[in-house]
Amino acid sequence: MKNIFKIFAVSLYLLSACKEEIPTGLNLTPERSVFDTTYITNTIPAPQPANVYIEDFTGVKCPNCPRAQATAKNIANANPNRVVVMAIHPGPNILNFFVSPFKTPGDDHDSKYDFRSKEGGDIFNILGSSSSLPIGAINRIKFSSENVLIDDTKWNNYTNSILASNSKVNIDTFGTKGVYFVEANKIRINTKVTFTTNIIDSQYVSIAIIENGLIDFQKSGGKVIEDYEHEHVLRRMITPSTGSQLKAQIIAGRVFEKTFDYEIAIEEKWNTKNLKVIIFVHNGPGGTEPYKVLQVKEYKINE
Repeated sequence: MKNIFKIFAVSLYLLSACKEEIPTGLNLTPERSVFDTTYITNTIPAPQPANVYIEDFTGVKCPNCPRAQATAKNIANANPNRVVVMAIHPGPNILNFFVSPFKTPGDDHDSKYDFRSKEGGDIFNILGSSSSLPIGAINRIKFSSENVLIDDTKWNNYTNSILASNSKVNIDTFGTKGVYFVEANKIRINTKVTFTTNIIDSQYVSIAIIENGLIDFQKSGGKVIEDYEHEHVLRRMITPSTGSQLKAQIIAGRVFEKTFDYEIAIEEKWNTKNLKVIIFVHNGPGGTEPYKVLQVKEYKINE
């Protein structure tokens, strides 16, 4: 009888040990897709030029971060419509010394905004994290002898190496407006993803809302700038932080059409005139190059 009890207990333990474990720190909010279909087209389009996605991890109390932001801006300006930048203030409770708002009692500075986001912290951890800022990723590629997160002095050279290539996937929108306000505070994103070659790795699409023209405090060197203009600030991920999986065999001609809706909450006091949407397609968590970005595009939100 004792042996039977032991076998039963061990069985229960093994069953519990086989439960799927959710990685800590990931945003598991259900995706906001309202339409999802896939098909194969016989007319495979020409591949789009590969664009570059710069994820600039930054903070309002980081004295060197304005330098990195200027680097990203210069790269984008030198390559119109080919380079997309997202400024990510990770948080909460990640590098608070650099990213927490100016709200210290007795301090003359009091931040109007808190740019930190849970999703920003998720992405920071997914890509390897860092003990210092500024730091960033170029298409989430782990270049030779580098980590995925690299110093801003290296961003330009790695960007140029990507811009000379073509993408394996095309990003477009569908419908008459593509990305637009379906209501005053409700954004609709009609995403069309077309693969131009076969791919073994699992594929995901990620969508983010960013905001420009945010005037607030920023430390720069040994001083604090009161009217610093913060640009490309991550406000919200429409998809989960790890992306929305494209669930079908990835072959040349495979098309995915997905519609996402996001309703801006009352407490999210964003200037809708300054919002943009970033769409990027990337590898999944497995494979030799996890989360590598294959293509990215940025869209204005139509009325």
